Amino acid sequence: NDEGLKALSARVVRAAPNYGPALCMRAVVLSGRCGAWVVGPRSAAELKEAATHFEGAAAMHPAPAGKAHYAGHAAECRSRAEIM
Repeated sequence: NDEGLKALSARVVRAAPNYGPALCMRAVVLSGRCGAWVVGPRSAAELKEAATHFEGAAAMHPAPAGKAHYAGHAAECRSRAEIM
């Protein structure tokens, strides 16, 4: 469920704070960018945190296309947070 995934992703990032896939997992959960579960509403703070994690994943990605992909998600999250 949504709340369980938020809690799990927080634990994953605490366990592996410098691991790109962990940051990406947390970012996807906080942004609600996945249709695999019923996503509840997101706060501006959650979207900003998601953006931060997407930026971290972008910084660690070895490929320019991957960096751009995650940076785009980060920008989208920040944009959504601003309109709240």
